[in-house]
Amino acid sequence: MEAFSFRKNKLLLKMSWKKKTTIFICLSILSCLLGSSLALAQASSFKISPVRVEDIVEPGDMIERSIKVTNASAEPATLYPYLRDFVASGESGRPELKPAGSEIYGASQWINIPQQGIELEAGEEKEISFLIEVPQEAGPGGYYGAVMFGSLPPDFKLGPGQEERGAAITIGQQTGALVLLKVLGDIQEEAVIREFSTDNDLYKTPFSVKFLTRVENRGNVHIKPYGNIKITNILGDEVAVLTVNEGGSNVLADSIRRFENSWSDNLAFGKYTASLVLSFGTFASEGGQGRQTLSAQNSFWIIPWNIVIPVLLGIVFVTSLFLLFLQTYKNKAVEKALQKAGVGEVRYIKKYEGPSPVLRLALLVILVVGIILLVGGVVFFLFFA
Repeated sequence: MEAFSFRKNKLLLKMSWKKKTTIFICLSILSCLLGSSLALAQASSFKISPVRVEDIVEPGDMIERSIKVTNASAEPATLYPYLRDFVASGESGRPELKPAGSEIYGASQWINIPQQGIELEAGEEKEISFLIEVPQEAGPGGYYGAVMFGSLPPDFKLGPGQEERGAAITIGQQTGALVLLKVLGDIQEEAVIREFSTDNDLYKTPFSVKFLTRVENRGNVHIKPYGNIKITNILGDEVAVLTVNEGGSNVLADSIRRFENSWSDNLAFGKYTASLVLSFGTFASEGGQGRQTLSAQNSFWIIPWNIVIPVLLGIVFVTSLFLLFLQTYKNKAVEKALQKAGVGEVRYIKKYEGPSPVLRLALLVILVVGIILLVGGVVFFLFFA
């Protein structure tokens, strides 16, 4: 009995240890999730303006810029400035922050900003100035950095093995402005349209056509392509114009960026052509190669099946009435011809006597109305849809 009791107590202790371990792990995960949520909430309580600083500079230039920081929360806070480099992440245009000085074309090492904490009362706004010093030996091209503001001081130390996770959390707590510099010299502004397409080739009504434009920057400086998509019907009439890159986003050097547009309506018919025209480049007066143009075309069809099918059925019905009318007219004509020739004794067997005069008149009216509606529908879709 004593041995059994000992084994029983040992088993209960083991089960209790497992429960405690499970609870501890769950609480740790929950704590991390809540911590990340609080960090993001804290970051969203600060506002900055502008979110993008763009300048055309020359080697040796020294320029001063400023950023307005606002504490939108109900509590006082302290913000600390950080410097980062950044690169394009995928084709969405989302910037991916990198440690300062880690990128060949990073601009973070050219930026000087006070490192002390910035005290902000609830709702207070402050203007923070910083200096951009372009080295004399800087080569031509695009250079990219970021001025960030976070709640952790610059000398915050991460624990052993936490460098990568800590860096990710730090970025999540930050908000800041991107700095894009174009250093003059032998700059190369070159771009191509990698893709201009629609999500389908055939649409029914009501419709929503989604356009995808992918622009590849093959130069050594960032570009800002801007233009429109002109949509014309089968007669060449313009039915819609869509603006591409209305927000003025940049395509970084040696990267691809996608832009999306959509055109929707309730009624349309036929073949449509979308013509894309984009312009980019720095004016020659500003040290660039001048404005350049890119273009592409794509076609698609819009068929309102809910209208076309009834129209086709109507055509079949009208055609049947017309053939019936011709057959009746033919029989009557043959009968009159025989009677006029005096061949009264000749027996003429008609396949079909035809409808009565009243019904014949009604069929004729239906035929005429059907043809008018059919022609009117075709004209409407071709010229006014």
